[in-house]
Amino acid sequence: MTKRATKPSADGILDAAERVLAEQPYADVSLRTLMSAAQVSTTAFYARFDSKEAVVAALTARLFAELHQGAPSVLDGARDLETGIERGVDLLCERFARRKPLVRLILAEAGGAPAAMEARQIEYHLLAAFLAMRIGALKKLKIADPQALAWALIGALEIQIVRWAVWNEIDLPTLRAQLISVARAILPRTGTP
Repeated sequence: MTKRATKPSADGILDAAERVLAEQPYADVSLRTLMSAAQVSTTAFYARFDSKEAVVAALTARLFAELHQGAPSVLDGARDLETGIERGVDLLCERFARRKPLVRLILAEAGGAPAAMEARQIEYHLLAAFLAMRIGALKKLKIADPQALAWALIGALEIQIVRWAVWNEIDLPTLRAQLISVARAILPRTGTP
């Protein structure tokens, strides 16, 4: 019996691309390198992605999808704001820790590529909407603009993540502590979820 070759998947291409991009700078990685790493033909690659930028955009969406999928279950069990902050930060650190090269790529190396930037913008809007909904639902608080507060939180958290993933100024335990401190400083203290 002859064994059939498996059809290349977008996820397989993304997995291979993430491995390659963790080892080589974005600017040095060619489409041929990505195709070779994924063991796909040019036709198979182009059937799924039209460019290296499109691959990075898909990697961005996939990373944030993991956060979006995990956040509700993690945060739904929080009994108060402090627990919610800690659980949210732990989820972020856990998901980002094993993907540090990808986080660096998204924030620094490919951040200016239009497709990657658009993917990041979409994901940040989804995150802001999610956080604004959670912030707006805090009992005992009258928050005038949950959306603005959510964006302020995203911006403040992002710079700490840049310090960790791009600048290598802080290690993961320090990142966790910094993210918690930032969230505590920005979010009101008297609310319960």
